[in-house]
Amino acid sequence: MPDGLATSGIQELGTEVLSTRASITNGLSSPMRGFRFTANFEGLGTTSFKSVTGFSSTVDSSEYREGGFGHLTKRKLPGLVSYDEITLEKGLYSNPVLYNFFNDFLEGNNFTPVNAVITIYNNAGEATASWSVINAWPTSYKSSDLNAEDSSILIESLTLAHEGIKRDVSVATA
Repeated sequence: MPDGLATSGIQELGTEVLSTRASITNGLSSPMRGFRFTANFEGLGTTSFKSVTGFSSTVDSSEYREGGFGHLTKRKLPGLVSYDEITLEKGLYSNPVLYNFFNDFLEGNNFTPVNAVITIYNNAGEATASWSVINAWPTSYKSSDLNAEDSSILIESLTLAHEGIKRDVSVATA
């Protein structure tokens, strides 16, 4: 392998799933399940949700022309990181916590971005993974439509812009 290229990393991916160290994992471990989770927001407290979507980040690439000596090439360098908005959905209750959070932000009563921690739990109720959402603020609030022919639960959703997501790796190793 040429100098300067990574010689490890990919080989280390996924080795935990194939682990047979019985003393640590009681046999083969399995991937985490994403159906038991909470979100804890500064100033809002801990809330459970129907779904949380938008765990995505992208690194743009910047290109510049480099060439000479008989050939031209495009060089690529890492650029800015962008994060997708996070959307939280939950059943609509009489307590308008999410709506108040959005409305206070809209009216300028609370223009300070908040941090949040989203945590996944296993069947025993132990935290298995956690993500910190940095400097989040609401960009959209919506509620299900009303329909006299539909008896389904009303769902409210809150969309948040933010400045980053970081996975807390100490939760998985604790």
